[in-house]
Amino acid sequence: MQHDKTIVLQTFSDLMEAKAMQNKLEEHGITTSLTDENVLGLDPVAGIELKIFEIDKEAALKIINESSASVQ
Repeated sequence: MQHDKTIVLQTFSDLMEAKAMQNKLEEHGITTSLTDENVLGLDPVAGIELKIFEIDKEAALKIINESSASVQ
């Protein structure tokens, strides 16, 4: 497994949701990036992609699952 390979963890249609998840992951030490975030006022074709390093996938999914469980 390459340590520098990036993957799309999740795709959002809302920039605020994408930023909130990005902040949550970064608070836990996971490096993230957003793509298509600069398309203001227009819906990006593929949505706003939240990308992480592949090596962080398991930890990121755990954080997302914990966040989803606390919302319900």
